[in-house]
Amino acid sequence: MPSITDDALSEEFELFGVDLSDEFYPRLRELCSLFRQDEGQIAQEWIAFKCSRNVNSMTMSTLEKFEREWLPKKGLKPPKREDQTVKSGLANRIGDDDVDMISMYASSTPTDTGKTAGKRQVTPDERDALRKRLADSERSPVVSTRPSASPSGGAKGLLNTSVLRSNRFAERKAAGEVVCSFGAADNAVWKGRGKSCVIAPYHPTKHLDKPYKYMFQKLADQADALNDQVVYMEELLRTHLGLEELPPVGQACQDTVQLAGRVACDSQGRLNSQSVVLEGSRDTSIGVSIPVDLSDLKDYALFPGQVIAADAMNPTGKKLRIKNIYPSIKLPFPQLDIKTEPGSSLVVMVAAGPFSVSDDLYYDPLRALLDTIRKDQPDVCILMGPFVDIKNSIIEGGRMDETYDQTFRKCMELIAEDTQKLNCEIVVVPSWRDAHHDPVYPQGPFTWTHKPQLFSSQHLHFVSDPCTLVVNNVVFGITSTDILLHLGAEEVSLCPPGSTDRLGRLAQHLLDQHSYYPLYPPSEDINADLQQFEDHVRMSVIPHVLIVPSDLRYFIKDCSGCCCVNPGRLAKGQVGGTYARLLLHPPTFTEPTSLVSSTAGQILKI
Repeated sequence: MPSITDDALSEEFELFGVDLSDEFYPRLRELCSLFRQDEGQIAQEWIAFKCSRNVNSMTMSTLEKFEREWLPKKGLKPPKREDQTVKSGLANRIGDDDVDMISMYASSTPTDTGKTAGKRQVTPDERDALRKRLADSERSPVVSTRPSASPSGGAKGLLNTSVLRSNRFAERKAAGEVVCSFGAADNAVWKGRGKSCVIAPYHPTKHLDKPYKYMFQKLADQADALNDQVVYMEELLRTHLGLEELPPVGQACQDTVQLAGRVACDSQGRLNSQSVVLEGSRDTSIGVSIPVDLSDLKDYALFPGQVIAADAMNPTGKKLRIKNIYPSIKLPFPQLDIKTEPGSSLVVMVAAGPFSVSDDLYYDPLRALLDTIRKDQPDVCILMGPFVDIKNSIIEGGRMDETYDQTFRKCMELIAEDTQKLNCEIVVVPSWRDAHHDPVYPQGPFTWTHKPQLFSSQHLHFVSDPCTLVVNNVVFGITSTDILLHLGAEEVSLCPPGSTDRLGRLAQHLLDQHSYYPLYPPSEDINADLQQFEDHVRMSVIPHVLIVPSDLRYFIKDCSGCCCVNPGRLAKGQVGGTYARLLLHPPTFTEPTSLVSSTAGQILKI
């Protein structure tokens, strides 16, 4: 078979309007050789696969599926090797365990005759073909960064050795560039004081300090939890408005009355202005819901799960006509007893995962962040998951060399060893996207049993998602769940001309609803344990700093006196992302107050 060239591949794929990136040429040459296809044939098979499976673009993950799911079904099979000689070099380093792992994965798929009973035996010819595939992959023009040491050679070693390291992150430009500023950031000094900080939960009795049993909710208990959320907000609104009682939402009335309830959608699907219903609590309305007419309102921003108070009419008893929606009741700022030194400052660095690019597990973005931490030496660094990201193509494709826990352990060892002599406190927050941890919200802290001397003392603090922490008299509200993206997908709004701060409005919803996750029903990605919401998801005060990482655009904003921060993601696909740093001046008195006026912040490219 003639050799496969990059120019020929590019020409054939361009006929179908596909522009190939440099990273795909070695993989496509490998597929051509493996399945005995020329450039034109492999291009045609890819287009057929793309159209059949509704694939948007070519990625390493979709190429894996193309090889695994499409080419074998087209009657194409890897050739059997005629000679049994394995060349020296890399092939001699490929052990039987490596081949057996691949053959074990292949044995779980149906055979050509449709039989699936038992594990099929790997013949010597098939074993040699697999050896050749691995050897060809290693001999590709892409430069391999595989270390000579074994994966278990310590935290400094690479965390995954089965795939080539992505070069796009190393080739990034403008590292360290400031892309967003807040307050007096130009003249700020971003180096920490070099003194240990005091980190404690704001509510010790309500702090989620260990994992809990979940998936044991009864429907009646869920209904009680949802009703309690409405009753809590109704009582606040009733007291604030000075009302003796709130009328039922479904009661017919010719005059304008004040009532409260939860916003919901009248059917499955996204909320819109014609599908809004208002659901009352059991106490006031026996859980009745009624359609809502929003045509009299000049501006509004509503989402499912939001509890509102409004002036409304219901002439027929069948539809509420809302005249006005009252502003939410603001929580107080925290009142603390912790004393701080006059004039002391607090430098905080904030980064949200993933901490590795999407097509390898070498954690280059994390290493770059640790270099920055060693340089700036902040007082506190808040690291939010995912650390072992279920959306990483290596994890998603089942191509890991080690378990999820082993990968996380090496990641934590790397962080611990690089920061243990810096007088920098590290706060570690889990994420529902962590493959090795409980996928539930609220989520308990990471548990650790390996090398407890590294993780049970000093500078590493494992906390829950969400959590409210006090750091040197500054209160931080933290959640790693992308509530801003989830709210943005469900919110229906009518804004006056000139109102463009949608991100600030989404963050404001959390403060208005006194909750780190006010959306109900929650996103399909989230497994919400509603019985835990009252103790661990409800806010009791407005935090000085609210950290809400999101896939939406990064920002630092003043929301009702709270400094809201979205640091962005440290890694975005195959390239670097952003992180944030804050300079705060803790109050020296215990009276509740906002710190926004004395806060400076920046968001930088990693």
